Amino acid sequence: MMASGPRMSVVICTRNRAPLLQRTLESLAAQTLDRSAFEVIVVDDGSTDHTREAVAPISADLGVRYAYQRHAGLASGKNHGLFLSRGTLVLFQDDDDLATPTLLEEHLRAHDAHPEPHVAVLGYTRLDPSLEDDPLMHFITEVGCFLFAYPGIADGAVLDFEYFWGGRTSCKRAFLLDRGVFNHVFRFGCEDIELGYRLSAYGLRVAYNARAVSVMVRGVTFEEFCDRLVRQGRSNFVFGRLHDDPRVQQWTRVAGSDERWRATAGAHDSILASARRLDAMARRKRELGFALDPLDVHCLHEAYRRAFDLCTLKGISEARAQTMRAPSVIP
Repeated sequence: MMASGPRMSVVICTRNRAPLLQRTLESLAAQTLDRSAFEVIVVDDGSTDHTREAVAPISADLGVRYAYQRHAGLASGKNHGLFLSRGTLVLFQDDDDLATPTLLEEHLRAHDAHPEPHVAVLGYTRLDPSLEDDPLMHFITEVGCFLFAYPGIADGAVLDFEYFWGGRTSCKRAFLLDRGVFNHVFRFGCEDIELGYRLSAYGLRVAYNARAVSVMVRGVTFEEFCDRLVRQGRSNFVFGRLHDDPRVQQWTRVAGSDERWRATAGAHDSILASARRLDAMARRKRELGFALDPLDVHCLHEAYRRAFDLCTLKGISEARAQTMRAPSVIP
């Protein structure tokens, strides 16, 4: 490590995912990049499991810097890690993604190709082989793109703030400290895109490096993803309330959401029940070794899409209703 610090700081904000975090740290210990060139910072956002103990065995070998905070959410945790970091570059890594051996080296290579302070680097996150055949995981990452939107971008593309995706993006530390950090109001969802939007006023661009690969190893169930989208919808409402820019209104889907929710709220339970049944059927077929035929896939995907769109609208509606009851409170 040079006297001025490592080239890269890897910041991981975590909460109650000790086994997953341990695997993530082990993957970072296997990097091709020399250990002196990077540091790892784990911010424990109020975990009640054995997160601290999970970090300890690998801490000395990897040089992990562990920090605990009372539960305050993703934005707070990421800022905590940013302020502790010493690297010229900061990579925000999810606690349920494994780093392929060349992940950090590829992020550095992309920054060397784009040394401008305002250019961030987006890496590629693929599904673990154990999740590739999961119908829900395939849909939300490759078809409906509710989680990622990689199919629409080409390697080397230079993108706008909408691609400042947390958990797989690195940027120049000084640019964040000079121009803006995460807004603590966002405890879950939108903290990354909202910061990217504010940084776009200072020229933020996001360069995509498809060779900077991480691997998502945590699957989600239908119910878990519905709950996630309701929470995401609440954050979308806050994001849209903070910025009236048409680009933000379009991204958050807040504009016109009240009318759309009123038109569909009555069918909420039946739409989710239908998608839940189709999801269970698809999983059962896969368990029995049967392939889904094209009609099965079409019906399943349409059911997923309707259910997930509705869950996002529900979250937006709930946040709007809460604001109407207490206008001074941000949901």
